[in-house]
Amino acid sequence: MSDEVAEQRRNTALAAASETSKHVLTLTTAVITITVSLTKDLIGEAAPSALVWLRLAWLSHAVSVLAGVATLLALAGTVDEADSTRSIYSTNIRLPAAVQMTFFGLGLALVVVFGVLAA
Repeated sequence: MSDEVAEQRRNTALAAASETSKHVLTLTTAVITITVSLTKDLIGEAAPSALVWLRLAWLSHAVSVLAGVATLLALAGTVDEADSTRSIYSTNIRLPAAVQMTFFGLGLALVVVFGVLAA
């Protein structure tokens, strides 16, 4: 594989990782916004013990947002590295990306648990 093709593949991978992180950031902030906006309606029928799940979901989504920003910053820094060392598999990208995805999934699961308990 030529250097030009390898460089193009790295650039495509970095762009795809960036877009994925941005999409998850958008989804998680949407979940936070919707649940906060509907809090009065949701809390009215929910038991106090169920609210713990909603608060944990918000916390999980907040961690996901912070990790998403860290991922985007790491991707931006990686773009400036020499072509031969750039990789989306670098620890500085993989770690915050894994945290972002894990806490996004956990946050969604916690919202569902809250929904089941509040119903």
